[in-house]
Amino acid sequence: MADLKDARNWLTIEAATSHLPMWTQWGVRDVGHFVHSLGCTFLTAAGRDLGFSAVSEVPAPREGPLAHVEEDVRSDSVWFDRTTKRVALVAEFERYAGKQKDLSPKVETLLLAQHRWGCKNATLLLAYWSIGLVTLPDHDSLRNIVRGGFQATGGVRVPGNQIARLIFYQFVVRAGQDGLLRLENILRRGES
Repeated sequence: MADLKDARNWLTIEAATSHLPMWTQWGVRDVGHFVHSLGCTFLTAAGRDLGFSAVSEVPAPREGPLAHVEEDVRSDSVWFDRTTKRVALVAEFERYAGKQKDLSPKVETLLLAQHRWGCKNATLLLAYWSIGLVTLPDHDSLRNIVRGGFQATGGVRVPGNQIARLIFYQFVVRAGQDGLLRLENILRRGES
């Protein structure tokens, strides 16, 4: 049976190497959305390893009172519980260069997707990647978006979710002497 508590044991550099040696050993160029694609692939693979039915680039249903907020709410990875057939985890993977404003919209997308899926108990995962260690984002501020909601484009208020669980992982990459990026570490962040 799939269990999100095991995610910590699967979101590791060893698991990334097993699935994507080009990211950890061979090295990749920082072009286009290549690192983003690797991150989405890895999150989805980890979900499958844990026993979930995990899918990448998943549009949330356009149903309910928030159906017309934003056009397309597409999550980088969504993990479905095979027993309940409900969303267990919604994930976003984003580049982070030390600017909080780069992550806030991703947290808003996570919250909106959670509402659209109608799964208030689904875990929200924000994975951000950085070249080297950078100043960490204000995790409490990002959690406050989930708790308090936000004003969406068009003036619609997206309500918060007081029971939502938002977790953070930092994927640290380094440029080698060959100029290629390699994933060096995966760190759980923002523990409260």
